[in-house]
Amino acid sequence: MVDGIVDGMVDEKDKQELFAMADQFIDLANRLASEKGQELDRVGAAIRYAAARFNAHEASLQAEDLVADKENALTWFTDQYQKMLDDNLDQHIEIQRARTTQTG
Repeated sequence: MVDGIVDGMVDEKDKQELFAMADQFIDLANRLASEKGQELDRVGAAIRYAAARFNAHEASLQAEDLVADKENALTWFTDQYQKMLDDNLDQHIEIQRARTTQTG
């Protein structure tokens, strides 16, 4: 399912720790989305913006020359996000199929 998505994460314990950490962000997003008057797309935009901000910070700390490394960072982070989103969309497709099978 997620093998190979997160570069350098071959250890199952590392993956489970990453997923547990991600679940904390998801829990916060779900709480925010459940607040009266809050729209799901606004919470989604906020979490994407927060991820972009933090990833830019991460890149700035890891790069000796961020100007020179900017395109590589954009490519790497974009590729990572696309792989993770693709994997999660596939999971939701399977959930929808299972619901359709149960109700159909």
